[in-house]
Amino acid sequence: MIRLFPILLFTLATTLGAAEKPSLSERLTQLLERFPEADANEDGKLTLEEAQAYREARKQEEKSDRKGREKAKTPPTFADISYGEHERQKFDLWLPKENPTGSPFPVLVYFHGGGFVSGDKSSFSPDGYLADGIACASVNYRLVDGKESLSPIPLEDALLALQHIRHAAPERNLDGGRIALSGGSAGAVIALCIAYLDDQADPESENPVRRVSTRVTCVVPINGPTNLMPDWIVENIGGSKKVHGSFPKMFGEPVEHPVSESLRAKVSRISPWEFVSADDPPTFLIYSGPLDETPLPETATSGKVIHHPAFGVALKKRLDELGVENALRYGFDPRGTPSISEFIRTQFRMLD
Repeated sequence: MIRLFPILLFTLATTLGAAEKPSLSERLTQLLERFPEADANEDGKLTLEEAQAYREARKQEEKSDRKGREKAKTPPTFADISYGEHERQKFDLWLPKENPTGSPFPVLVYFHGGGFVSGDKSSFSPDGYLADGIACASVNYRLVDGKESLSPIPLEDALLALQHIRHAAPERNLDGGRIALSGGSAGAVIALCIAYLDDQADPESENPVRRVSTRVTCVVPINGPTNLMPDWIVENIGGSKKVHGSFPKMFGEPVEHPVSESLRAKVSRISPWEFVSADDPPTFLIYSGPLDETPLPETATSGKVIHHPAFGVALKKRLDELGVENALRYGFDPRGTPSISEFIRTQFRMLD
């Protein structure tokens, strides 16, 4: 309830300029029916001032709750494990405290978001998964800068981190045969790419880590753009023709239309859409936003565009056609892990 009210009120506030008085009255009546505690003077009528005050109070309460959750987050069992020489090539690992069977733990590997230009492994909270007996790893990777560090460096780092986790699984009591991937936004792109790529193990490598398989049990992308090709996004999702401010830093050149062949080739190396095939692992597509009408107007924010559930709808259609097990949820708060954890535990055969 606390989280829903600010969303409804925001929708109300952003449409006030164009709303007639009856429409405003109807909206306030609807809000009062759903949130009677917003009526501060208990006169049975909700004013705009009362609605705004209630919204602010709930925002502050949620902010306090969020800080509390972050403060209470379980510290890693092993922090800052290096999988490469760069300072960003590190991950944190959590092991569940309880292990009645003594068997190796299945693993969820998470990649943070941030448009490939920011973000950190500390944003991940493992607690819900740990309680279900799932070990968790949260991975940092090198960020792009438009010059020296470009795509697909983040993906290459993520692949190496996964191989490191699987290679060292026996010594950490992890089950290398049961690994799930997840991530938010940019991290969702990484998780999907790894899941859908052919096995990236190099049997000829002198490095034993790189000889390890990159195939996984399942993947749970959160708010992930499933096709990064700029002209596809503009046509199917909408928004600005520039798509997103991260693109020039990712690929070293701006987005122009028609899309240049050089940019198209670069995008194809990091776009999950390019790797979909019938042997891909089960996929649970999650989006926090609503499935509203697309294409979106050119004035739509890049955040709304790049995280739109229509990406999931399009990918689900392809997966269905290929017979790949999948599910899609939108308008869903990904901070609540039960549905995600249940999906992962089902794939790990922890619910049999």
